Amino acid sequence: MLRHVAAFGLTVGLLGMTPALAQGVRAPAQDSGLRGEWRRAEPTFVCQVTSANKLQSPTPDQLIQACQRMGSISIGISEAALTAALGQPHRKLPQPDNAQAYVYFLGQQGQPPYFIAVTKAGRAVALQASGETPTPASSFSQINLGDSTEKLRSQFGAVFNVEPSGLPDTDLWSYGVWPFTFEVKNDRVTSIRITESTDKPAR
Repeated sequence: MLRHVAAFGLTVGLLGMTPALAQGVRAPAQDSGLRGEWRRAEPTFVCQVTSANKLQSPTPDQLIQACQRMGSISIGISEAALTAALGQPHRKLPQPDNAQAYVYFLGQQGQPPYFIAVTKAGRAVALQASGETPTPASSFSQINLGDSTEKLRSQFGAVFNVEPSGLPDTDLWSYGVWPFTFEVKNDRVTSIRITESTDKPAR
């Protein structure tokens, strides 16, 4: 389980992702060109995918990569592609299970907002953005840092579970097995995390 890390146009279709996620499909390192976002479709979620080019029958891998994207970076991207896109990280922090967190500060060095890519076996398995200031790098399915809980509910629907995040006055919003969580403080999003795991992310 990976925690939130503290670091000082063509519509292809509206496709349910449950079977692919349940099978643990691994997103490819190569960018398919697809872009997608999660939308609530009670009682589950679907991924609405768009592409500038017509694509017949996208694979489950390509769909996961399209929706598990924060800013310009997606789950499954290789470490080489990550550093080619963002440069060398400001910090590298060891994580459990032989994983490593690549930390990029998006404003003042050592201060939020920051972006983190957790890599394992040469590929990104989790992405996180934390802080109170929205940036292009922290955008995920129309939600960004600093957005209101009202906007979060309008995109993701009612939260499945709310519990203390471990940070002062901050709650962790999670959605069962779906691979995204949000930290919320004073009715504002202060952290967004997406993972490759189909399990409920640990706080």
